[in-house]
Amino acid sequence: MAIEESPSGVQQSGPKVALALQGGGSHGAFTWGVLDRLLESTSQGTPFNIEAISGASAGGINAALCAAGLANGGATKAREMLRAFWEAVSRAGTLAGNALFGFSEPGPFGGWNIDWSPGAILTEVVGLVASPYDNPFYRDPLGPLIRSTVSETDLATLNTKSGAPQLFICATNVRTNERAIFTQPEISVEVLRASACLPSEFRTVEVNGVPYWDGGYLGNPPLAPLIAHAQDLILILVNPFVRHDMPPKNARGILERLNEIGFNASVVLEINAIEAVNRVLDSVDEKAASKSRFKTVRFHLIRDDDFLAKFGFVSKSSTSWPLLKTLFERGREVADVWLKKDYANLGQASSLNVKDSLLDPTLKQGSGPHAQ
Repeated sequence: MAIEESPSGVQQSGPKVALALQGGGSHGAFTWGVLDRLLESTSQGTPFNIEAISGASAGGINAALCAAGLANGGATKAREMLRAFWEAVSRAGTLAGNALFGFSEPGPFGGWNIDWSPGAILTEVVGLVASPYDNPFYRDPLGPLIRSTVSETDLATLNTKSGAPQLFICATNVRTNERAIFTQPEISVEVLRASACLPSEFRTVEVNGVPYWDGGYLGNPPLAPLIAHAQDLILILVNPFVRHDMPPKNARGILERLNEIGFNASVVLEINAIEAVNRVLDSVDEKAASKSRFKTVRFHLIRDDDFLAKFGFVSKSSTSWPLLKTLFERGREVADVWLKKDYANLGQASSLNVKDSLLDPTLKQGSGPHAQ
């Protein structure tokens, strides 16, 4: 679906793209900032068609809000829904007495990294001996937040409207260890809850009688469903791929890096698989390539590894507004740089050299090809 809007709300033409949004708890506010800047850019001469969006966990919620907003009113509506959700997250955390408050701003415990804060350590200790099922007062905290932002009418329009962006939400089937991809017309609040269900924090979510956990374990974000809809894939990543202070030497640092590697593994495998097809297409002549059911895919990447690495793992569970606002503003800044530097590549060439630049963001980015 095109982002640029006419006065009637009908969206106009531009390069066709698909967005892939990674999950990362509260760090999803960085993705919120990126999306906000991309959606805003339509009034500044840089429109494009969002044909499809995929996501898992916080990335799945961001994806659903963006898609629902576009389907129900365009870019302005999408920006409003995204902001409303993240503001609601912060308010709910304040009312619930989030144990990480007070340590979510620069202070005596190492700036934004709150891994060693008293609140973080206490929360981790409790988590070693108790699960969400041990809490007799447990209430689903996420469903009400989603419902306060996106109505059943909004979801119904997303599920049925012709021309709405195709949405792909990833969840993990607990019984079979398989990834499940939900799309229209089955997008619901329960699907979004399932995609964001970290089992250490939330009780398992069932959809049609099947138990699901966080989709980030097996598709963070899923790429394969996107390639039938656009040849330009814009990946928005929030879990650092590259850390220059490795290897970690303390227990928390080791666990943090293990978490990042685990949640990045699926997207690395999918990118490599796609790039393998790209290389085959590059190796044959143009006539043979044109007869193939596969198409070259152009990769684009919006990330800020060094910045996000400063926050640590525990901050992903903090709902402090100063934290969310800082991530949002940085996301906008990084997206603005990407628009100025790489927007012109859409529909033309990759702005990411997968072989070199994915693993080292300091290297010059180049072009590359994908399958559908």
